[in-house]
Amino acid sequence: MNFLPRLARCMRVYRKKSDGTVSVEFVLWMPLFLVILALAIDVSLLFMSQSNYWSVSRDTARLVARHAMDGTTAKSYAEIRAGSFFGQPKATVEYGPSTVTVTLSAPAQSIMIFDGMGFARDLNINARITQALEPI
Repeated sequence: MNFLPRLARCMRVYRKKSDGTVSVEFVLWMPLFLVILALAIDVSLLFMSQSNYWSVSRDTARLVARHAMDGTTAKSYAEIRAGSFFGQPKATVEYGPSTVTVTLSAPAQSIMIFDGMGFARDLNINARITQALEPI
């Protein structure tokens, strides 16, 4: 009969101790925080690349519209300027009757670092700028 009160007393002492609870919570929550961090890094890289593509497309279209370079030179110029460690875009330069259009495009998976969930499998990052050709 003395066994039950002693067991109850031991259980009360065991419940009051909190050694190791922080470690267990850390181990449980850390993977979630790492996934959120990886997702934030990938989305930031996508937005940064998109902004860079817009800027390079705009500058290239302006140069071509002012007759500072031809289409072939502009294509390689845009690809070199927009290329980075996080992906190499493909550039196209198209002439219309009175316009020039510069397009930069790259698959999102070539830009992202982590993409472990595969949500960007069919996503492309594009920038397309059209400028009016200036008279010669």
